[in-house]
Amino acid sequence: MAVAAVLALSSCGSGDNDGKKQPTVSTSVSATGGQASPSTTSAAPEPTATATTPVDSAATGDATQTVEGVWLATQGTTKVQLVLGKGKAALTSTHLCGGGYTDQDGVAITLTCMDGDTERTTGRGVLAADGKTLTVQWTDGPTDVFARTGLPSS
Repeated sequence: MAVAAVLALSSCGSGDNDGKKQPTVSTSVSATGGQASPSTTSAAPEPTATATTPVDSAATGDATQTVEGVWLATQGTTKVQLVLGKGKAALTSTHLCGGGYTDQDGVAITLTCMDGDTERTTGRGVLAADGKTLTVQWTDGPTDVFARTGLPSS
């Protein structure tokens, strides 16, 4: 059974366009390897998009419920970058550290720094409701307020 995704785009605007309808471009692609075939028509009621696969929340930017991503904080003049994904964690600042995390009942981060530093090796984090900031209290160190700078790719 061939699965097809159809995407129709139309021009939206508030201008009069002299009463003429804007052309619409449609593209159909068959899941069996068919070629895309653009066509132009003179009228379309509304732009539409049909897909047969579920939408990934990371692809839509709706990552408010996950700590996975790239985070950045600044302590004085030092930038601290924290990367979290699939249970793995990495931190770079004046030290390079790696380890893991869990995100049940808050975020628990455990790291080991290559140079033996222990300032940011064990911490508890809280993700803001909007998913844009992550506050981590390090056991033997400062509290960092990280801002989300990116999401991991699938």
